[in-house]
Amino acid sequence: MYIIFVLLYALLIGFETIFKKQARIKSKSSVILVMFTSITFLLSLIWIPFGVRVPAEFIPIFALKGLILSFSWYIILKVLKDADVSLVTSLKLISIVFTFIIGLTAFGERTTLFEILGIILIVTGIILMSFLNKKEKGEIKAIHIIFIILAAIISTASEVIDKYTTTYLTNFQVQFWFLLFTFIFSWMFFAIECIRKKQFLIKKQDLTNYWIYLVGIFLFVGDLMLFLSYRSPNSQLIIISILSKLKILVTTLAGIIIFKEKNITKKILLILMIIVGAILVSLL
Repeated sequence: MYIIFVLLYALLIGFETIFKKQARIKSKSSVILVMFTSITFLLSLIWIPFGVRVPAEFIPIFALKGLILSFSWYIILKVLKDADVSLVTSLKLISIVFTFIIGLTAFGERTTLFEILGIILIVTGIILMSFLNKKEKGEIKAIHIIFIILAAIISTASEVIDKYTTTYLTNFQVQFWFLLFTFIFSWMFFAIECIRKKQFLIKKQDLTNYWIYLVGIFLFVGDLMLFLSYRSPNSQLIIISILSKLKILVTTLAGIIIFKEKNITKKILLILMIIVGAILVSLL
């Protein structure tokens, strides 16, 4: 059952990434971050009647996740202004390698020859994909690649935290508390940027940027699917991490159809390589 939940997550987050790209065209990265994190937190208030109190020792864990996720989303939104949406998603797949290692060492999950071959195909596809992103004036800047890889590392840390917290807490508790802290830290980042630029950065047109609202809604529902997959019997961190990255199917097709990205044939072939790798990793 957890396979279905994680595939639904991949679909929803694939669209959420596209909406972020569209929102970034119209608004500043800090504005988008603070608005969609506020929307997701407000949506999470529906879980309060179901009980969201948690033991005190979990609060620092959720605070850490809120901090690193807010930072990760902020830098990805900056990159999305210039980078192909398919490149951003492809390079973030590097987190699979980190999660694979942690799943084996920290959670005692087993591996097979199929999974190892799958990892090789995925990593190869990611590396080749990174060379395909060309802009009119040349390749994407190195700092953008660094930002995306950093976001991938943060994504891995987030997955480990999710696996740990959902073992002891309900989906409602996990989602409420991590959204609370992403809400707090995103507003902190936003306040710092407003002070630095000496103005309140949210403008009237930002409030009518409906892409931001779609980001918040799809992120909220997508994360709920992810937490349901973690809590399902016999779920494995490695498999969830691999299958969740199939959102690249959605983002690549959107990049080709909506954003008119280049190197279409090569990207499709590399996506097929990555999908084959994901299938091999998923074989139990």
